[in-house]
Amino acid sequence: MKKYFPALLFILSIGCLIPGIIQPFMTIKAEINKQELFAIAAQELLPPTQQGNDIMQNIVRSVIRDVHFDGSISAFESTRSLWAAMSDLVTHDYVVIGLLIGLFGIIIPLIKILLNLIGLFLAAGKTRNDVLTISSVLSKWSMSDVFFMAILVSFFTVNANAQEINAIQMSARFEPGFYFFATYCVLAIAAAQLMQLWSNQPAE
Repeated sequence: MKKYFPALLFILSIGCLIPGIIQPFMTIKAEINKQELFAIAAQELLPPTQQGNDIMQNIVRSVIRDVHFDGSISAFESTRSLWAAMSDLVTHDYVVIGLLIGLFGIIIPLIKILLNLIGLFLAAGKTRNDVLTISSVLSKWSMSDVFFMAILVSFFTVNANAQEINAIQMSARFEPGFYFFATYCVLAIAAAQLMQLWSNQPAE
């Protein structure tokens, strides 16, 4: 009976993988601070000191310092799912990168899960050993966890830039697809570990 628990975890992980791929994953947003934008625009419009009236320029600069704008303007906002991100890479001539992400981050891990499920319910013998051997080989090429960590690094990098004081501020937030994909990674790893423990124990 104990083999049914890792099987359940494998099935649940597949159930989380699908929405993890098609649901919105992350939103990246760029905002322009109104005050900073005004200061930059005003500085560009002012002629060099030697080419203009010093008194007039001082007056204009004094006015600029006293003008305050609150808030920011949204310059860019993009929400993408993993599927949409891979499709965009392929569409914009990054075919190899898009296909590699799909292959090593999604397809191979999914095949490995299915093989593990089959291996759980096969009787001990050559067929079961062959299935588990193939799964073990695919494990070396499964990179969903690495893919997940790369996304986390990207997220924190973007948000770190949001703390800088400049005209353009970047920010990122996770969408439901991220949490589905994270759950898929955790469940798949836990199921594989439990399956290995079960396989190493003598039959009851």
